[in-house]
Amino acid sequence: MIAIALVVVGSLVQVVAKSGGFGGALSTTGGKSGQKKGAPKEIKTPTQKPKSVKLGEQNIPRESGPIIVVNPGLVTPGGKATVEGAGFDAKSTVDLFLKSSAKKSEAKGIASAKTDKAGSINTQISVPENVSNGAVLVAQQRDADKVAQAQLVSGGVVGSVKISKMVGKPGDSVSLGIRGFGAGEQIDVFWGRVGGKPDATLTADGSGGIGRADVKVGVAPTGASTLILVGKKSKTTATAPFQILGLYPTIKSSPYALKAGKTISVSAAGFAPAERVLFYINSASGVPAFTSNADSNGNVGTVSFNVPFGLRGTQSVTAIGDRTRAVVRAGFQVMPYTPTAEPSTYSGKAGTAVSFYVTGFAANENVTIYAGGPNGDAKKIGVFHVDAQGAAEAAGSYEITKADEGGVAFKLVGAKSGGAAKASVNSTNQQGQQGQGQQGQGQ
Repeated sequence: MIAIALVVVGSLVQVVAKSGGFGGALSTTGGKSGQKKGAPKEIKTPTQKPKSVKLGEQNIPRESGPIIVVNPGLVTPGGKATVEGAGFDAKSTVDLFLKSSAKKSEAKGIASAKTDKAGSINTQISVPENVSNGAVLVAQQRDADKVAQAQLVSGGVVGSVKISKMVGKPGDSVSLGIRGFGAGEQIDVFWGRVGGKPDATLTADGSGGIGRADVKVGVAPTGASTLILVGKKSKTTATAPFQILGLYPTIKSSPYALKAGKTISVSAAGFAPAERVLFYINSASGVPAFTSNADSNGNVGTVSFNVPFGLRGTQSVTAIGDRTRAVVRAGFQVMPYTPTAEPSTYSGKAGTAVSFYVTGFAANENVTIYAGGPNGDAKKIGVFHVDAQGAAEAAGSYEITKADEGGVAFKLVGAKSGGAAKASVNSTNQQGQQGQGQQGQGQ
């Protein structure tokens, strides 16, 4: 029995070691390991305040608060893991706790890290040898109500399990025959991991077995995996090899072409049931722009966000299953703003005031007016605000001077959209003389 137990424990360690985690790389600065003096004695509950994720020089809002991920997601006791996170305050201290239950008193500080100027962390932790199944890693910003958490899972008597088939994809149904557990005890079912929330819970009969139990294949990385059963009371363990087939999800974004500041909607299907799906824009690593959970059929309902200003041309949205690593991409086009502007008059003598009627700018943005002479010299002459439709009437003001005898050109530029409109006013001296001449001939 001792030899068999050692073999099973070795198998579990291999399962955990081969399983993949988040897989993304976030280029941020890391912090020093070890609990620092002044760290909080208790951990707080994660909040749901709106935060944003940096995308180049732009911010994209997401619905949750700070976020952390563990790479790899399945860690052996005594091993090391990388913790990546975002959504904290810049240049702040984030303390890392390992919580084995809901009681705050049982939280143990294991490390701390300094955030970079974007409020992100990237640091390494050592997993304690005695880490319990279902442990939770909690990241709490010191002296602030900013908390994030992630599951940290790792691997008593040997049972047995027979499985109806050894190949399938998440969501498929399989039948199990189970023996060797405690009489009437509950048995947790895991796929490709040991710990955390079980994919299913079964109840043994009076003999400690189950003749037939139908369960669904859980979420696990594609490839060689393992079905693991753990008795809740006896800690009896049974395993069976299983090949997880790849998923081929689909994604749809609408509309395909739009301008920055407008709303785009994204939906997806074909992921594992209840799997968390990570959405990235123009990238497939680091902290996702936003996340959403698939339903029981593996579908992700419509998620909408505003396209940030600064993006132009062809862009992409990538959706990745958090644990299956199933990937699908969709493209969209960010169109430029092409506003128009008309002066209140196309001609006028010195002293005539000129204002502008504009359309096609971004909603509620500021527009700067530049005036340029015949030699191409231009100067800023004013700023006005457009309405929610990107339009304005009789906006801005410019008084024609003697220096504008040869005409004056204007350029109006949106502060957010970068869209530019041109207009011009010509000299009236020659036109006035021509008009008087024509009037005299009529008389």
